[in-house]
Amino acid sequence: MKSFLKTVALALVLQACIYLFLDRYLLIPEAAFVQQTISEAQTESVDLSWLSYDQKYWAKVGESGVAFYDADNQLVKEEPLLAEEEVTYFAWAPGSHLALIATTQPEARGVTVTLKSVNLDFDNMPVEPKISGLARGSMIQAVAFSAQTNVTYLLISGPVTNMIYRTDANNRLTKVLANANIKRIACLHSNDTLLLYNQADKTIYTRKMKGFSKLSVPPDGQYALIGTDQNDFIYIGRLNYAGLVTEILQGSINGDFMVCKAVIRPAEPGAVHVDCEGQLRIE
Repeated sequence: MKSFLKTVALALVLQACIYLFLDRYLLIPEAAFVQQTISEAQTESVDLSWLSYDQKYWAKVGESGVAFYDADNQLVKEEPLLAEEEVTYFAWAPGSHLALIATTQPEARGVTVTLKSVNLDFDNMPVEPKISGLARGSMIQAVAFSAQTNVTYLLISGPVTNMIYRTDANNRLTKVLANANIKRIACLHSNDTLLLYNQADKTIYTRKMKGFSKLSVPPDGQYALIGTDQNDFIYIGRLNYAGLVTEILQGSINGDFMVCKAVIRPAEPGAVHVDCEGQLRIE
């Protein structure tokens, strides 16, 4: 009887070892997953804003340019900078491997700001929106991009005023607004609608082809713009007496805002972010 039990136990141990081998090395090879996405250990040392949406690529911004690497830390592509050119803004376009890089470069009468776009999936050379003759200290502070409409809005901060520029698929660059109090922009993805936040009067405005109008927000309080997601939901932050965000609300261009998150520690509006998938992040 004891001999029989020993035989059964040995058989069970052997079977478990075989299943472990098949599971770990044949059926689910771990190495394949490491090659596809950046590991958790790597993300701890990389700024999250430098990671692509699927963590397939990551970027490194340096004094000589922007370098792009894959999950195996192999160099994929480089975007060199010109003499005295400096990166002032970097972001990945929502749900893509398109990197948006804003730079500033001094010139004889001020500075030139440029928005470069690098697509890791294609070797195309898109036209780069470039604005020259701006006052020294001017830089592209934020970019709002809609892939569906192929429209890009640029928020340029300057020593005297801030400006918003718009460019489209026809590479037509136009100035939309100049106002020192504009601190944040966003756009819808399904149609050409700009949203902007005026810090002076704590008001969120929308801009369509017909012009500007106030966003319909709850009447009880003041709100700051947080951003939008790929489903055209708009996120705003309820402000307390100190101008800090205490709650985050989700709604649409027609209003209908509802609280979706309470902020335990009130935060500056600029420290609250939302990505294209609607994931909220507080710095």
